[in-house]
Parts: sequence; C-alpha cells; structure tokens
Amino acid sequence: MIRLTQFEFIKMMTRKSVYLALAGLLVLLVLYACLGHSGPLNGTSYYKPYEGAITEEKVQAAQDQMQSEGYSEEENQNRYGVFYEISIFSPESIKNYTRYDDSGKAMERTVTVSEIHYNKPWGYLLEYIDQFGVLFMMIMILLGLAPVFAEEYRLGTAALLRSSKRGKSQIVSAKLMASMGYVVLCVILFTSVNLLIYWLRFGNLGGAGTPIQSVGMYFRGFDYEFTPYRLSAVQYYGVQFVTHLAGSMVFGCIVLCVSALSSTSFAAIVINVAIVGVPYLAFDVLNFNPGWAKWIEDFSFSTMMRVTRLFQTPASYSIFGLELSYLNLYLIIMAVVTIVILFGTYRTFRNREVFS
Repeated sequence: MIRLTQFEFIKMMTRKSVYLALAGLLVLLVLYACLGHSGPLNGTSYYKPYEGAITEEKVQAAQDQMQSEGYSEEENQNRYGVFYEISIFSPESIKNYTRYDDSGKAMERTVTVSEIHYNKPWGYLLEYIDQFGVLFMMIMILLGLAPVFAEEYRLGTAALLRSSKRGKSQIVSAKLMASMGYVVLCVILFTSVNLLIYWLRFGNLGGAGTPIQSVGMYFRGFDYEFTPYRLSAVQYYGVQFVTHLAGSMVFGCIVLCVSALSSTSFAAIVINVAIVGVPYLAFDVLNFNPGWAKWIEDFSFSTMMRVTRLFQTPASYSIFGLELSYLNLYLIIMAVVTIVILFGTYRTFRNREVFS
C-alpha cells in the first residue's frame, strides 16, 4: 500500500500543469503582497508610546490628534492608525457602538479589548488565507486531483486497475492518501511563503500575543471584534491554519468524487468550479441574499477554506431543541458530507463500467 501511495503521489507531482500553476500563483502572491498594500508597513515606532491599557488620557490624545491631523491620506493612515484604534476601543465607543447580525439582532461582545498593542503583520497574514489562500488552494487542488480518476477512464486503464491484485478498494485508498498528502504539501507551501513575505515586508511579526479582537484587517476593518473566542493572534493563526487545511482536504475529497464520476479531467474541473464558484459568485459578488438561500451561504464548501466566517460572531442554531454554535454545526455537517463523499467515491470507482 505504501509503494502504491507513493506511486500515485509521484503521478500528481509530475504533472506539468501543477508546476506552471504553482509558478504563476507564487508570482501573483508576491506581487499582490508587495504592490497591493503600498506605504510603510512597519508601524512599531508609532505604537510604542501608547501601548498598554487604554486610559482617558490616551483617548483624549487620540481624539485631539485625529481632529487636528486627520488620516484620510494613506501616509497618515499608517502613522495615526494607533489613534484610530484607541478611539474605537475606548470604553465610550464600545458602549455606544452596536453591530447587528444578518437577522437584525444586536451582537454582544464577550471579549472586550482594553489594551492597544502593535499587531499589524497579523492582520495581513490572517486576511491572506481568507482571500488569496483560497484561490491558491482551489486552483492547485483542481489541477492536481481532478485527473486522478478521470485520467484512468480516458486512458482506458480503470478496468485494468480494478481487475489487478490491488484493485478496487486499495487503489482508491492509495489515491485518496496520496491526494491528501498533496493537499497538505500545498497548504504548508502557501503558509510558509505567506509568513516569509510578510516577515520580510514588516521586518517583524510583532503583536503575536495580542487578542484576535484587536487585530485589524486593513486599516479600519476589525473582522473579529465580536468573536467569542479568547485567542491571541498567533493562536488564532494556528487555528486558522488547521481549519483551512481541513477545509482544503474536504474540497479535495469532493474533487476526487467528481473525478470518479467524470469521463475527462476537464469535465471534473468544470463541475467542481461550479460547486464552489457559483455560491461565491452569487452571495459574495452579486450579493444574492434571499432568506430561503441563507443556509447555502452559511454552509457552502468554501466557507471552511476561508475560515473567517466560522469564527467571526457567536451565532448559534437550534436543532431539535439542541443549541449548537455555528462552528460546531458546520463541522458536523462537513464531517457527514465527507463520509458520504468518500463512500460514494469508493462505490463509484468499483462499480462504474462505461463512460461516454
């Protein structure tokens, strides 16, 4: 089984399309990181005098600076970001600011930011997995895994494999393990390059121990301001990595199942793009948001790969009288779906004879 898995893994890693896509994506990754966010990134010197507990004196100083200097220019945004954060996390601002969820219900803070610390590198690192990381993994998974079964049908080797000594179940198991190894390698590669880029850009990864609630995505966006999870920036980065990896593996299983059902790699890619891309296009790009379709948006396959939505708010669902958090319910659904997909993949490869 080990040798068979190694053989399948080598087949994936020797596809020219994988290396061409990898080279192109890495170039885009570097260009976007370096050109997409211009201006000086290292702001430790601006935060140093104000770090620590948010006091009335700091709040007053922040308000005075913002009124006198402003921060509309990007140069000022980098310089005076500290004053903006002191202002929005001051007790008065938190008391008077209300945010509502999708159902119109006011959200409550379970963790309140009471100190200000420099943590800008982590905002970029966390945002990157939510955006470019998903694109990177989807393309790499589609190119690497869509041909796994479809190519066997196209080349006419599927029937031969099923009739061999290690046919049917063992072949599927080897392909599955090799595919998951490929997914893990891609996630590690992206994360490593991502960390290296922003370590070089900022010259540091300061603020790793600050609460996730105070980590800003860009200048004014604090995506985790209302999250109920008490995690530091580096702890959440680890959680994000594991969740993103799990979501990528679930997507990989879906791609394999579709590959087992398809006669060509191209057909498998098109179907998988539709499965993941249509919900994203509808809800995120076109803002399609009818009430009856909300569950599709909440439990789409790409949600786990993007990670952010799972940890943003303390949403809960009542299932047969049992209260489940959004995160727990989503993980349960994905676990059930994955089991069904794996069973379907085994059954399809063993029983399907003719593809047209």
